[in-house]
Parts: sequence; structure tokens; C-alpha cells
Amino acid sequence: MKKIFTILICLLILPALSFAEEKQPTLIADMWGVTPKAGHEAQLHAALKAHTKFREEKNDPRSWQILTPIVGKHMNSYIIRACCFEWSSQDAYAEWSKSSGVQKHWRETADPHVASYNHNFIETDAKNSHWPADTVVNYVGLTRYKVKNSSWKKLNKAISSLSSIAKDNKWPHSWSWGYPVSGHTDMVLAIPFENYAAMAPLEENFFSFISKQLKSEKKAQKMFDGFTSSIESSHYTIYKHLKDLSMKPKK
Repeated sequence: MKKIFTILICLLILPALSFAEEKQPTLIADMWGVTPKAGHEAQLHAALKAHTKFREEKNDPRSWQILTPIVGKHMNSYIIRACCFEWSSQDAYAEWSKSSGVQKHWRETADPHVASYNHNFIETDAKNSHWPADTVVNYVGLTRYKVKNSSWKKLNKAISSLSSIAKDNKWPHSWSWGYPVSGHTDMVLAIPFENYAAMAPLEENFFSFISKQLKSEKKAQKMFDGFTSSIESSHYTIYKHLKDLSMKPKK
């Protein structure tokens, strides 16, 4: 009862700003998949470049980045992505997209060369991610996970524990967890690479790093088992960041 009374007092006297600081807003990434019509690959590439320039001239408040897969199927497709913003900003941005003419410009320049689209929002897990502003992103390794039913509690615990150890002990690599709003993928893990050499097996892999921090391979294995036993399936793809087609990052 005493604890409940104390909480009620805090609710009455603390300003609203305090609560905003305690609970960070959910940030999302807006992601489009675009596949060119057969024989229109060069035309779409040129159209994307022209459209990026048009958005920059219109002072687009978001920085759209374009990537393409370099392994697997659909090698000629594109991922067009902007991150990171709150859900509440999406309405104003949709209005800006209409009034600025960027939607019209897309329909006139790029759309005639597009065979298909797919679209999704990704909720980012900033607490368990580590992606410094100066991270060099020339390639991105993206793993899509399908989570087993009723395994989320165990999985979230494993992700939180592993991520905390990595961040607290300065694991020298970047990563980002995300949760797609729709589709068959329940979770994604993105890892940036500067070049192909950075994709080679690490001298000290993540399991060895965690084992060293815990001073026990057995404890580390139990933590990793909490993650792997929660996953039904996974799929890995590597994307190349097409900087010549992407917008300049916002400062």
C-alpha cells in the first residue's frame, strides 16, 4: 500500500516532461520495395536518380536511402527506406508528399518502369540496438526471423540480455533490431558492413565475446538457447547501399 501511495504522489507532482523522458516514443522506418519491369532496369535507375534530386530540391524532411540485394533472388529490385520518426509525424509527412509534388513526380518519372511494389513500416528497437551516427554503411546484412508461437517472452529476454552485455562491454560492431508491422517476418536484425572484408568470420565471434563477459560458456549457451529456441525460421540477405541514388543524410 505504501508503494502504491508513493507512485500516486509522483504521478501528481511530476511534470509531463518527466514521463516523456522515462518512456521513449516508438520510432519507425518507412520501407518500400520496388521491382522494375523487364527491360526497364536502366530507365528505373535513371528515374530514381532524377526523383532523388527532385526531393532534395523540394527540401524533403526525410532522407531516403536506396539499397539493392547482391545475393539471392530479385537482384534488380530496390529497397527505398527512411528512418527514424514517430508514428505521429506520418500524417503531416503524407500531406507534405502531396502538396510538394513529389508523388506526382514519382508517378511521371519512375512509376512507368515499375512492375510491382511492396510497403511496410518497421518499428525500431532503439534500446537494444547500437547504431552510432558515424557508422559506415556500404552494405547491410539483413536477417528476417519468424518467431515461434508463445515464444516472445523468452525471446525478448534473450535479446535484452545479449544486447545489454554487448553494449555495456563495448562489442565493436553495430546492429539494429526491428519489428515489421505486417507480413510474415516477425523480427529483423540489420548489421552494417564497410566492405566485403568486414563480412568475413570475426576473429572473436559473438558467442566467444559473451562467454568471456560472463566468464562461462555454459551461461552464454543458455542465453543463446533462449534466442535460437524461439525462432521458427530465418532468412539472410545482403544489400548494397546505393549512395549515388540516395539522398544526403540529414544533419
